[in-house]
Amino acid sequence: MTHFRNVGVIPLGFVIAAMMMRSAADVRAQEQSIRQRTDQLVQPYLENDIIVGVTIGVLRDGKQEVFGYGRMSRDDRRVPDGNTIYELGSATKVMTGILLADAVVQDRVKLNQPAGELLPAGVKIPAHADRAITLQDLSTHVSGLPRIPDNMKFGDPGNPYSDYLEKDLYSFLNNYELAQAPGTKSEYSNLGQGLLGHLLSLQAKSTYEDLLRNRITVPLKMSSTTITLDKESQTRLAPGHTADGKPTANWDMQVLAGAGGVRTTASDLLMFAAANLAPPKDKLGEAIEMAWTVHQKPLKTGDAPLGLGWQLALDGTRWHNGQTGGYHSMILVNRQFKTSVVLLTNTSTTEVDQLATDILRMISGATVVPRKFEKPINVPTEALQKFVGRYELAPGAMFTVEVKDDKLMIGLTGQSSYQVFPRSETEWFYKVVDATITFNVDKNGKCDSLVLFQNGIKQTAKRKQGPAEVAMKDEKIVEVPAEALKKFVGRFQLAPSAVFTVEVKEDKLMIGLTGQPSLQVFPRSETEWFYKEVDATITFNVDKKGKCDSLVLFQNGIKQTAKRKK
Repeated sequence: MTHFRNVGVIPLGFVIAAMMMRSAADVRAQEQSIRQRTDQLVQPYLENDIIVGVTIGVLRDGKQEVFGYGRMSRDDRRVPDGNTIYELGSATKVMTGILLADAVVQDRVKLNQPAGELLPAGVKIPAHADRAITLQDLSTHVSGLPRIPDNMKFGDPGNPYSDYLEKDLYSFLNNYELAQAPGTKSEYSNLGQGLLGHLLSLQAKSTYEDLLRNRITVPLKMSSTTITLDKESQTRLAPGHTADGKPTANWDMQVLAGAGGVRTTASDLLMFAAANLAPPKDKLGEAIEMAWTVHQKPLKTGDAPLGLGWQLALDGTRWHNGQTGGYHSMILVNRQFKTSVVLLTNTSTTEVDQLATDILRMISGATVVPRKFEKPINVPTEALQKFVGRYELAPGAMFTVEVKDDKLMIGLTGQSSYQVFPRSETEWFYKVVDATITFNVDKNGKCDSLVLFQNGIKQTAKRKQGPAEVAMKDEKIVEVPAEALKKFVGRFQLAPSAVFTVEVKEDKLMIGLTGQPSLQVFPRSETEWFYKEVDATITFNVDKKGKCDSLVLFQNGIKQTAKRKK
């Protein structure tokens, strides 16, 4: 339930076996009804309001077809088509991988080149002992860099990357310390891929957008693939929607554009897929082939092999998906059977990954039946009120349960709130992810906890005081002069990828933890501060000279120290 990601391994290992068994009658049926069968597979997603609109591109044996379904928005009944523009999200990383390969083919960089060599003077990239992060490490998610930088501001939660600039990236790199050596652990990193795109742009003395245009989109005649939209392109942009079908803002990537900033159409993306199925006989073709090649073998059980940007399924299919606040994408390419599927939707939901996979299986000869979605039961609105409240999953991670427009909505700290649907009065399921929430209700009808079940793991979150109750508790607040707050300002590392950012805004002390909103804290004394939203305190350790070198978080009876970062 997080923003901006690729999502899991797609189970395609069974495709080959299914295709080997197809009969001549099966082949004839496929030739006659690819559109009809695609219609049948898409229909359940429309009927169950899983998506608002979607465009699907299919490529088999050199023949390209594009199908559109749904509508541009709830208020715009136009059906999306091959020229409709969507946000590509993390599938942008495949293009960034090919840009890296292209730079290698041109002898401008090397895969094993330390990434820091491309940074300007005064900026250093973290290393571990004598092991530097290489360009290949960034592309194959083994750099040791976190998923997102710990100094993201989240000034606009609806457009989270819009205010993250080059100076912020450089500040992060100069201060971050790696927890392990590069190349020793696979950890998906939007930051690493975004940094790679930025480094390639610096080396080429270009912007990422211009580099993409000159090296990939113009040669492949992908005229609608870009980052910045002109007036004409804006008329073709499908408005984004949350998984609940609500309109949401577009994302504007800045310095990390190489991780997910591209906007494109299904027609363009299908041409990109075609070039990866059969690379052109030129330098770009060499780069495509290099990116296609496996460069990172699994480091542990559960890891997948990786190309430059590409993920590999069990049968060798290359794939990547992507998701922003209002869109989802998927590209699947199988060279052995000369097939590809691209999918773009203006709804932020991972559910469509299975749709794209099913269509690839279908055009490859497998028998695929339309998906059946679980139907929720009816629960009276008044029965929902007993669930409303806040439930602590872990320190700094709080579920907020609300009733809005007779719908039960659940949000986790730092993430959007999503609707859940009832299997019973106490068991509820998400449509946006494969997860359930079960409320524990006693004989008196009181709910004291909930259980999250996801990825085979159960986690209990105990009920806490609601925001209004916490705000009203009898807590004495002392006065602390605004100038005394400045000594606390800075960044304090709680864990390898968890950093507190302490700021003063309008004479208020604000503290945010990586990936979570910044919250105001209130003084019991000059050095001890408490939250109103959660039952937790922050104590700043100040020496005799008035310098603060660390802070202590006290929550759930546990003290955790975070040391100030340089």
